[in-house]
Amino acid sequence: MKSPAGKVQSTFDPEVLLEKASKLNCSQAEVYQTVAASTPVNYDNNRLKSMETAQTAVVAVRVIKDGRLGFATSTRPGDTEVVDMAARAAEFGPDADLDFAPGSPVRDDLEGYDEGAASWPQEEMLAAGGEMVETLAAMEDGVLASATVEKVIGSYRVTTSGGQDVSNRATGAVVFGGAELVEPDNMIHAFGFRASRRLDIDFRGLTDHIVWLYRNARRNVPMRGGSYQVIFSPMAGMDLISPMAACLDGKAVVKGESPWKDRVGDKLFSDEVALIDDPTLPWGIRTTPFDDEGVPTQKRALIENGVLKDFYLDLRTAKALGRASTGNGFRPNPQAMPAPRTSNLTLVPGAAPLSDLIAGIKEGLYVERLMGAWAGNPYAGQVSGNIHIGFRIENGEMTGRVKDCMLSVSVFDAFRDHLLALSREVEVSMAMYRLPYILLDKVSVSTKA
Repeated sequence: MKSPAGKVQSTFDPEVLLEKASKLNCSQAEVYQTVAASTPVNYDNNRLKSMETAQTAVVAVRVIKDGRLGFATSTRPGDTEVVDMAARAAEFGPDADLDFAPGSPVRDDLEGYDEGAASWPQEEMLAAGGEMVETLAAMEDGVLASATVEKVIGSYRVTTSGGQDVSNRATGAVVFGGAELVEPDNMIHAFGFRASRRLDIDFRGLTDHIVWLYRNARRNVPMRGGSYQVIFSPMAGMDLISPMAACLDGKAVVKGESPWKDRVGDKLFSDEVALIDDPTLPWGIRTTPFDDEGVPTQKRALIENGVLKDFYLDLRTAKALGRASTGNGFRPNPQAMPAPRTSNLTLVPGAAPLSDLIAGIKEGLYVERLMGAWAGNPYAGQVSGNIHIGFRIENGEMTGRVKDCMLSVSVFDAFRDHLLALSREVEVSMAMYRLPYILLDKVSVSTKA
């Protein structure tokens, strides 16, 4: 069925493509079609750098022929040769270890398209970015401010030979701001990020957050190596959650790489840890009624009260595990094949405000951003990285920025034994996780000194 939530602009005819696949003796076929228009306004070094609108249209075809999988994409409107390319690719493709989505109803009441965001005038985008840059640059002489204000309008459709035909549309608003100061023996780079499906971003709040980071970073203070209580912002917290997401990935389970592959039902973390994947979240940045394989989506607890409940799967990994897809087959870009990915991955927040978390620390750290923590083996749960932006806390107050410091966290141990609190505030990180501020105890910090 077609979802009435929105219809794709017709640059390709999926019925024609599916019919051609059948004539080429393909036993199954899938057509993924997307049209997207983005309008970014970019400021750099205190001045407007660029303003443009770009539109892309992509069709991606997967076929199963003689038991093998073929895949091809095209950006040429009306192109039917893409089916021929997919069929030829199947001759050398891997064994087809999946079946494309059958006809299934999807929800038509999810909130992901905002007319205000879609019709956001460029003049207002220019003004919002310009005001942010002006405020940041005015903090002191020598500050170079940057900002990106972008709106995105997209529509997508999935059609299969099994009878699935669903379509949807979505909007997005993204704002990034930064302030940089370079001195002979010091460099400060404070930045912030916000993303939403609708035009509800608090520009003033984002600017104030960057100013707050900059002001705290303006004074450098010494830090001794040792074990400390540390608050991780949502930006830094995504480095802590990424190993969990990797272990919950159906692909890692199928390959035997996930240490949790046989641990569903086991208690892994403290009672306060609840990790939810919710593609139905109203106005969530990744809210969608179906995934990129046309499978209906649903809210799912991955970890609940510290107990491992489920993994997230696409069609391929689900079949390998003898299960149904969880509706998590997403493409990193329209010209790539689907793989297991989360939607609105949320670490359920706590009750205390961030200010209380800070006030309760006698000696510790606030970490806004780590650098290099993505490297290493995610399945071991060990996160180590340089503190790119971090502040020392003494007697409940920020005293200044720490430099030349590195921290190391055994994430799985920390969320089991050393989780002190989760803030009530929740923000979307650049990994698109929805995270509170995370307070951990006994975090190892080392310094050059």
